[in-house]
Amino acid sequence: MKELSVTISNSHVDNKKEIKIPEIINLLQDIEGIHINELEEFNKFLIKENVGVFLMYREVNIITKPKFSDKVTLSTYPFQTNSVSGYRHIYLKDKDNNILVNSTAFGAFINLDTYLPVRVPKDIIKTIGDKEKDPNIIIEPRKIDFNDSLLKYTGSITVRKSHIDRYNHLNNAHYITFALDFLEEINFDKIRAEYKKAFLIGDIIKMYKEILEDKTIVVFKNELDEIYTIIEFSKNK
Repeated sequence: MKELSVTISNSHVDNKKEIKIPEIINLLQDIEGIHINELEEFNKFLIKENVGVFLMYREVNIITKPKFSDKVTLSTYPFQTNSVSGYRHIYLKDKDNNILVNSTAFGAFINLDTYLPVRVPKDIIKTIGDKEKDPNIIIEPRKIDFNDSLLKYTGSITVRKSHIDRYNHLNNAHYITFALDFLEEINFDKIRAEYKKAFLIGDIIKMYKEILEDKTIVVFKNELDEIYTIIEFSKNK
């Protein structure tokens, strides 16, 4: 278990003094990265073998948005880790330990040169310190279904230098930013994201949407109409 205390500040909030959705994603990514970096034996393996932990799926449940100046705690732990992939829970809690946001992420171990899956030795996996899945969290299927024939083009955007993460990929939070910027106002408190391929600097992203009664889906394609990422916004039932 890794914990980190954060004060919600100017860079986190919108004009209503509530945390912005992409900033929630950034905080989740921050605590994940910090924890992985502190897993000494696992991190040594990643560096030596030139391996990255690539996010393949994430779901986020927003119970209450923290506001400007709120003091919050982030915490995370891995579970169900095997030689090629693993899950982790991430929580954002208030000063009274109430859960404001919970998230489940699924990542795979990928060689940074070949982009092929890597098998991590069992003795290294044991050092990660897996815990049990949270019984209070229902994990949705990692595949997000949509009807391609109902998709409507919403716009395109070019990946810039400011959008790139440490793996030279489009940072995950920007997918949410791009989607919300191209959508009308929608009411949601749950996000699911399925990542198939990564956009790189200079790539042109074409965005499409499917609006249903209970959810809105945004599909990110490249110029050849290959699907890279699918984001679903919905209300928890």
